[in-house]
Amino acid sequence: MDLKEALEDELKEKELDHLVKSFEVIGDIAIIEVPDELEHRKGLIGEKLMEINKHIKTVLRELSGRKGEFRTRDYELIAGDGDTETLHKEHGCRFRLDPTEMYFSEREAKERQRIVEQVENGEVIMAMFAGVGPFPVVIAKQKDVEKIYAVELNPDAYQYLEENVDLNKLDGKVVPLEGDVKDICPDYFGTCDRVLMPLPRDSNEFLDLAVRCLKEEGIINYYTWSNEEDLYTEAEENILESAEAYGKEVEFLDKRKVLPFAPRKWKICLDCLVKDKK
Repeated sequence: MDLKEALEDELKEKELDHLVKSFEVIGDIAIIEVPDELEHRKGLIGEKLMEINKHIKTVLRELSGRKGEFRTRDYELIAGDGDTETLHKEHGCRFRLDPTEMYFSEREAKERQRIVEQVENGEVIMAMFAGVGPFPVVIAKQKDVEKIYAVELNPDAYQYLEENVDLNKLDGKVVPLEGDVKDICPDYFGTCDRVLMPLPRDSNEFLDLAVRCLKEEGIINYYTWSNEEDLYTEAEENILESAEAYGKEVEFLDKRKVLPFAPRKWKICLDCLVKDKK
């Protein structure tokens, strides 16, 4: 039974038309959008969601989009015990986190696995904007990489990153580094086989760091936001310009939509082979 079916006897037909059936589940927390037209019904919606999903202990209503330096949202508790720390499981890994304090998207699990399938054993990887560690932990758990340097600025997310590395028994394989990539990455110039750039906002500002972290040849998984009308042109131009500045050339291995961000706007990913010019 889905949420709409569960509420058919509780909501009027006009109210059902406004109901958003989809929701995100992170551990035992459900996050749902409740439109203003159903403000007076939010408690009922939350309780019904818990009733049909017995493992859910807390239901949060989204009150804002991603904002600020750490890409967090505002939430409102509409049902449950209100505990916002949870243990989320993905691809055989465990992640302790608090989604109200840091960025984490369960909806990107498929994308993380896609990157895992690209990674070769023995790689040295720079994971920029690592958050609580979803990319580096999932990769290191499934591939015999040499090292993943996981850089995170948000102090709350960094604490969970350290905990999740330990929780998944990846000490020494994933190296948490707290701070700004602008300060940390220069110590790793010329040492990496791959750079992950999962921060879509202003990601072009960090492309020069990514290019310089690579060995003579390497991969950049570059995420950014783009309008539907011209999905990849600006992103391609950005990375070509950054590579050119350091005597590199670019081969685009793949270009794809990841998730919708806003009407006619997408989070996209370009998988780029960057290498010294011959």
